[in-house]
Amino acid sequence: PVSDFGSGQHGECDSNINPLAAAYLVLFPYGIGGIEANREKKIGFNEHIRWALQYYDHRFHIHHSFPFLAFSIEQKREALQSACIQMRQKDFERDAWAIKSVTIDDLKQANKEEAAHVPISNPQVCLLRKHIFTTSGCVKGSDKLRASYQGQIWSMTMKMCGPSLWITINPSDLHDPVVQVFIGEEINMDNFFETAGPDGDHRAQNIARDPYGASKYFFSIIKAVLHALFGIEVTKDCVCTTMGILGRISTYFGVGE
Repeated sequence: PVSDFGSGQHGECDSNINPLAAAYLVLFPYGIGGIEANREKKIGFNEHIRWALQYYDHRFHIHHSFPFLAFSIEQKREALQSACIQMRQKDFERDAWAIKSVTIDDLKQANKEEAAHVPISNPQVCLLRKHIFTTSGCVKGSDKLRASYQGQIWSMTMKMCGPSLWITINPSDLHDPVVQVFIGEEINMDNFFETAGPDGDHRAQNIARDPYGASKYFFSIIKAVLHALFGIEVTKDCVCTTMGILGRISTYFGVGE
């Protein structure tokens, strides 16, 4: 099994056999070079996964389960790290006792109360719900994290007034030949036309086989649209704005569905 909290401070591992290397021998020949394996210079989990997904022969990101397993491990670690941070020593025993006392009947009653749109009457269930929401709010892609965007949007509206434009950008990955370039198809972009590349069935198969390439296409198109239309340039450290086709904006809020 893969450690929920990663390797130790010095990169030590409980076993001489790296679990991911042993599970994916087709990706790590001879069972060496795995994620978080023992090495002279420690490499973080996320950094190593990014390297693997960008590997030149594409074997990592076209594998049917490796990208999804890596993402699930990252989500689990984020949730556990968030739980460790919020469960401080001074209230750990009190909260643990309260959560331990919650029964199935308590959860069923809370479910009925929530369905009836009335406050939950059981304080232990409320405490459990609070910790779950706090933990999930730090996990990428969780419903709680997305719900927190609403408060940020309202705050921005109070400060900058209401938005002048609501826009949904939905690139078509099945019908755009550009996405096939990210996946590895040979298409001459200097002599580009809308039907370039493979036929519709082959395009759909490529998208299903390589979700990482489709994701790169999506973020590249979004970045290009924001830069061309609104003059938004996002860097690692800051967000800059210049004059775009639709003018220069004072602020924007963008999320991915």
